[in-house]
Formats: sequence, C-alpha cells, structure tokens
Amino acid sequence: MTSVAAAPPRTDSGAWRAALPHVLPFLGILVLAVVLPFVSNDYWVLIGTRAAIYWVLVSGLNLVVGFAGHLAIGYVALLTLGAYTTSVLVAGNVMPAIPVFAALPIAGLIGAVFGVIVGLPALRLRTFYFAMSTLGFATIVTQIALAWQSVTGGGIGITGPEFPAPFNTPWGFYGLCIAFAAFTTWMSANVARSRFGRALIAVRDAEVAAEASGISKPNMLIAIFLFAGALAAIAGGLFATLQTYITPDAFTFDLSVLFFIAILIGGRGSILGPMLGTIILTILPEIAAPLAAWSTFLYAVLLLVIVLVMPGGIASTITSSSTA
Repeated sequence: MTSVAAAPPRTDSGAWRAALPHVLPFLGILVLAVVLPFVSNDYWVLIGTRAAIYWVLVSGLNLVVGFAGHLAIGYVALLTLGAYTTSVLVAGNVMPAIPVFAALPIAGLIGAVFGVIVGLPALRLRTFYFAMSTLGFATIVTQIALAWQSVTGGGIGITGPEFPAPFNTPWGFYGLCIAFAAFTTWMSANVARSRFGRALIAVRDAEVAAEASGISKPNMLIAIFLFAGALAAIAGGLFATLQTYITPDAFTFDLSVLFFIAILIGGRGSILGPMLGTIILTILPEIAAPLAAWSTFLYAVLLLVIVLVMPGGIASTITSSSTA
C-alpha cells in the first residue's frame, strides 16, 4: 500500500511572499507621498492633496465602473453634495454648527443614501443610458445649490470647513488626506479581492449566469453604490476644505471626465491602475498649464492613446511587464 504524502500547509510567510508583488507598488506610492513634503514646496503639496482627495472618490467609483461595469459619469454630483453638506453643517446654516470631524461622517451617510438613488436606474438601464441618468442627477444637484441661496449661498457660494490643528496647515491637511486615501485604498482592495468583488465581476461579465448561480444583482449593486456614494461625499467634504470657498462653478463637467477617464486608462478590474490614472490626470493640467483651456481635449487624446497603445489600461501593461 502506497502512502500519500500530505501537502505541507501554506505558512503565513509563504502567503506574504505571494502577496508581496501586489503590495509593493502601493507601498512605493505611499513612500513617495510621505517624502513629497520634504522634497518639494507648498504648491506640489497642494497638488498631492488634490490627487489624494480625488482618489478617495475614484477608489469607490472604480468598483462601480471597473468592477460592476456601470458607466457612472456624473459622480461629481456626489462630490458636490458632500462638499455642501459638510460646509453647511460646519457653518450652522440649518442647525447649530458642529465640528468638521462630526460633519464628515454625516456627509458620508447622506452620500451613501443618494449614491443608491443615483444607482437605482442601473437595475433597469445599462451603458450610456445609465451614464446619461447620472449626468442628469449632477445637473439637478447643481441647480439646487444655485437656487437654495439661504443655505448654500447660491451663486455667491459658502466658506468651506476648516479642520482643527494640526490639520489646519497645508502639510497637516495633506497628511490627513493621504491617510484617508490609504484607508480607502485598503478598503477598496479588500472589497475587490473578496467574494463580493468576484461576484461584481461575474455580474459585469455574465449577468444571466451570475444570477443563475445565486448572485443577487440588486443586492450587489445597492451595496456597492452605498459604498461609492459615501466615499464620494467624504471626498467632497475634503475638497471643500481644499478650496476654502465653494460655489457651484467649482464642480464642473471636467471633474466628472477626470474621474471617469482615470478609471478607463487605469484598466477595469484593477486598483493600482486607476490610482495611477488619477495621479497622472491630476498632475497633467499642472504640467500643461499654458494649455489649460484644452484640458478636455488633452483628456480625450490621452484616452485615445491609451486605448490604442494599451487596450487593457495601465494595469494590464504593469502586469504583463512584471510577468515577462
């Protein structure tokens, strides 16, 4: 009788070594983010802060677009909602003023609720029809911000919230935003690698087969729109602080384009790719400042180049080069 040798159990160190190639790029970006204030001036710290805030939103939107496969273009609406909610609560325009660290979670809850409202048409609509519904919601939010002058200040605007010390300086606020970005990266990566994330991809790629295997599409979409809406609203509160003063003009269609293209050029089904896409698209207008009026055109050209040269996005290029 032959004996069968049992396979040795996989140790924690072995699991860590297997995960290390996936973790190293994120650690590299984090190290660069930590070093940035010590090797640059306040201007580039401001740009880094903006990139971190944008990524807080894109990390949630990436799960909607890249993993669930729904073209949500108008997510600037939830950024607007979070910015105004946080600012109004801190200013005390509706109720007694509350601290900014209490206003941010409330804005996140409101963003989660409206994230589901924005996402409900996804149960019936797909592709560009759903994209148009999100753009319509963005227009509604902007018009409410303009019309509700007693609360939002209308076209004049409202002062953004200010964080207490030590986060009331450019470097302190930068550190806070980097911490938010790191935490949302960890959350979105965990969602992406979980059974929930795999179920999202299944619904995206083979909806009928996924539902036949017991995956509830409505429950999946409601959960992911809750998560993405909360992150977008929190990003809005941080954005309002960065701007110091917000008006409806601060939330342009160009921002919606930036968020959406960051995911497209990053590659769907990836966390690292959209993160790099967000950083690139945040820095690009600063490098091409003389061509600021051509920003939308630059985004379109960049998207075209990525589609032609790297059809799978930045993430697929990194993966293929690492396995070569």
